[in-house]
Amino acid sequence: VLGPVEAAPEYRVIVDANNLTVEIENELNIIHKFIRDKYSKRFPELESLVPNALDYIRTVKELGNSLDKCKNNENVQQILTNATIMVVSVTASTTQGQQLSEEELSRIEDACDMALALSGAKLRIYEYVESRMSFIAPNLSLILGASTAAKIMGVAGGLTPLSKLPACNILLLGAQRRTLSGFSSTSVLPHTGFIYHSDIVQSLPPDLRRKAARLVAAKCTLAARVDSFHESQDGKVGYELKEEIEHKFDKWQEPP
Repeated sequence: VLGPVEAAPEYRVIVDANNLTVEIENELNIIHKFIRDKYSKRFPELESLVPNALDYIRTVKELGNSLDKCKNNENVQQILTNATIMVVSVTASTTQGQQLSEEELSRIEDACDMALALSGAKLRIYEYVESRMSFIAPNLSLILGASTAAKIMGVAGGLTPLSKLPACNILLLGAQRRTLSGFSSTSVLPHTGFIYHSDIVQSLPPDLRRKAARLVAAKCTLAARVDSFHESQDGKVGYELKEEIEHKFDKWQEPP
């Protein structure tokens, strides 16, 4: 493709798809807030125990009016960790919440179904974007893999906005807010985004991962800039950057 990457018609489709995922994310946040506000009448403590929006929505759909469903429920076990289920079931037995009317419950369930359908659509769009990443950002995909590259591009709002971000900001894309609910803070990793959880960083021992994520983020910034100017379509620059990363990884792990 000649000219800037933005001029390619398929790039437009991919950017529109990425923008659509951002819009879906915003819509999901609105629905999550609606469900939270309505369901707080039944179980006000749940939102602080399950901070992840999608997990919260699935849990609400599963529990409905009968909070004792939390115990020994296979569906809930697929959504939440055992530790969280324990805290939720203990809190449910002492909650001050009141029963919801049929109408309120049906509105909440409709909102849950809508949110889960939107979430499924978002995943399908991500799959399409992933499948086309080798066309749109070959160098970035070589370093991170198509899946992670598509995610950070989606959160940044496209390839050009991503190429303008400094490495320290790219490192934080996709960072999750975690709630401890009384458990040890050692399991929580602050300031870790998609790059920290990518395969290239996770292949290292835990004590080197933060350092590795910073290095990978710096190289991703360079790769994104190369891709945004449509240079090195065969991924040569990405391959060289990845070799540099792997060389440094080997050096770090050499015995003293």
